[in-house]
Amino acid sequence: MICQFCQQDVSAPCHNVQELRQRAMSHIERCESALKAALSDGINPSDGRSAGSI
Repeated sequence: MICQFCQQDVSAPCHNVQELRQRAMSHIERCESALKAALSDGINPSDGRSAGSI
């Protein structure tokens, strides 16, 4: 399965809990970065600054 945000392959199994946690943190960071990049191109309702530009 490929994540729609960061395009990371998430189908390969982890071999231990530490690997699972590391992969999860990496995946979260990549998704956050991709989401922030996508929102910077449009209106971000949570930042409070872009609302006045509508």
